[in-house]
Amino acid sequence: MAKRPRRKKLDDRLIQPDARADEIRCDLAIAPFDRAAREMDYKWGVDTLPELVSPETAAKYGSALAKLNQAISEGDSAVVAARAAVCVRGMAAMDAEATQAGKRPASDDVVICEIDGQQFGILIDDRAWPRVQEAYPNLKTLSRREVAIAIRVYKQTKLAEMVDGAKAAFPKSELTSLRLTGDPLDDEIPF
Repeated sequence: MAKRPRRKKLDDRLIQPDARADEIRCDLAIAPFDRAAREMDYKWGVDTLPELVSPETAAKYGSALAKLNQAISEGDSAVVAARAAVCVRGMAAMDAEATQAGKRPASDDVVICEIDGQQFGILIDDRAWPRVQEAYPNLKTLSRREVAIAIRVYKQTKLAEMVDGAKAAFPKSELTSLRLTGDPLDDEIPF
């Protein structure tokens, strides 16, 4: 989804005692838009819905979003409310188009691995991280791409060479534990 306007939370007079009435009205006028955007991010994945619809539909939504941003900059709460309503309808239209086209919402499947009492989650579809975070608030999560990068870096180390050598010598062996002593980034420089 295109970048949506950042709310300044001006409606809280205790935090923003100098907020003008028109700023507060503008801030509250985009609240339904914020809610709808969170719902679409939750369903389809963060910033994903415009990618699932036709270029024409995405362009129309982009135009509506640009007009909303302009209205927020100008500070007219009536125009902001009208533009926010157009964007909410635009998200509903994109949702319907993506659904009708057979697009699938982001999958919140996660592979959970426990190692030495610590749990890690590998996201199958990293677009769904808000749902996974909500379901498992204390789980340390990684995307499949992040896991692949970690493996690539690991494969470039002497440790990987040793493990690969051991697995070649003992083909049915399985790595069950790996411990590093000291800080590998704090070792002595050999010159």
